[in-house]
Amino acid sequence: MASLRFKSLTATLAFSLAASFSLAQENTGDPSVVQSDDELIAKESRAQADDELFFASKRKTWVEVWGFHNAQGHDSASNTIQPRLYHSFALGRSGAQAITRLDTSFNSNSGPRYGNGGGGGEFNPGNTRWTLAAFTPEVAQDLTFGGGFRMVMPTGYNNPRYSSAQWAIGPQLAMTYAPKNAGAFTFFSPLVRYMMGTTPVASNATLMRSLEIYPTLGFQLTPKLKLAMWDETGIGQSQRNGKWFVPIDAMLTYSFDKHWGASVGSSAPVINENFNYFWNAYGRVIYIF
Repeated sequence: MASLRFKSLTATLAFSLAASFSLAQENTGDPSVVQSDDELIAKESRAQADDELFFASKRKTWVEVWGFHNAQGHDSASNTIQPRLYHSFALGRSGAQAITRLDTSFNSNSGPRYGNGGGGGEFNPGNTRWTLAAFTPEVAQDLTFGGGFRMVMPTGYNNPRYSSAQWAIGPQLAMTYAPKNAGAFTFFSPLVRYMMGTTPVASNATLMRSLEIYPTLGFQLTPKLKLAMWDETGIGQSQRNGKWFVPIDAMLTYSFDKHWGASVGSSAPVINENFNYFWNAYGRVIYIF
């Protein structure tokens, strides 16, 4: 009886090993099959192409450090370092999600445009911003809506050369269309925000009245490489004079693994009535907890 049981166990183990070996050969022998690591990164890092709704559904916390260089002409430039902290969480049990974002900035200006003779400028505190965004469950296939607000806090205080020198708040509305089987196209996520200055902290600060439009598009180029357009730099209009700033903006993001990613991007205006810069370049490092 014991001999029969031993033979049965031996046969079961042999069959299991053979099946595992056969499956391993199938996965490694076919180059068209995506390996498990790439597959996992593609699933977990889609938010690194800036589909925030996808990230909200994962209920995660992540940090980003950005660097911006804005060319102002006449051998002048402005540079910004901007750390950001994100946290996503569920809203009840309905499937609604939310993301909160806190960021601050350190700004440096240099060149004749800023009156320092073209020398390099020191970094000074800029604005701190808090953003809260909420997203509905799917209202139709692959379609959700969102809303929220952004608050600007003048941590650069009363120096308009480096900060807004005013408190401001702006409501925002958004939608996200994220089809699951559309090839390289991953999402269309337009957002509109209206910023309003409330309290100046410098006598020469003009209260802002500005419209911001982000017609964001996302594309999955490879399992680890994404392209986002009009995600970081959107379209703006000054409500004071009606003048527009309309850029072309594109950013590439590479996911090294489930935790680390990096981006490079650039933008240049095609309509620059409300002057912002002639061109800019930026980058970021991402860490997901």
